[in-house]
Amino acid sequence: MDSRPADADYESHAGKISCQLNCENRCIDVLRSMVAEMSRKAGLDACHSNRVELAVDELFANIAQHGYGGSPGHIEFEADIRTYPDGRRMLVFELRDFVVSDWNYVRAQPAACAPEKIRPGGLGLRLIEAVVDRFEQRKLGDGNRWRLVFFLND
Repeated sequence: MDSRPADADYESHAGKISCQLNCENRCIDVLRSMVAEMSRKAGLDACHSNRVELAVDELFANIAQHGYGGSPGHIEFEADIRTYPDGRRMLVFELRDFVVSDWNYVRAQPAACAPEKIRPGGLGLRLIEAVVDRFEQRKLGDGNRWRLVFFLND
C-alpha cells in the first residue's frame, strides 16, 4: 500500500497551471512550454526534465491519435508542484479528455514482447510508465482523467 499522503493534504507553493487546449499538433508547443516551466520550477535537471516532457508529450499524442482518432478534440491540462506536511514534494500533471472509449485495447500488448512481435498500440503507454513514478487513468462518464506523478525528493 502506498504510504503517501492523500491528494487533499497538500499545499501548492509554486503555483498551479491550468488551461484548456485543442488536441492537435499546433498546440503541442504550448503544452511543452508549460511542462518545461513546471519542470524548471520543480528544480529538475535537464535529464529529468526531458523525461517529464517526453511522458506528457507522449500522453498528449496518445489521446490525440488513439482517443480522438486525429479528429479535433479538447483537453483540460493542469500542472502543480505539491508539498505535503511531511516534506515530500511531487510534480503532478493531469490531462482530462472527453473520449468515451475503452483504453484497455491499447494496453493489451504483453510487456515482455519479442522485438519481432512488437506491433503498434500500447508502446507509448509503456514508455510513459517507464519514466513516471505514478501513472493513473480514471474513467469518467464523459471521458478520462490521466495523472502523471513525479516524486521530487525520493
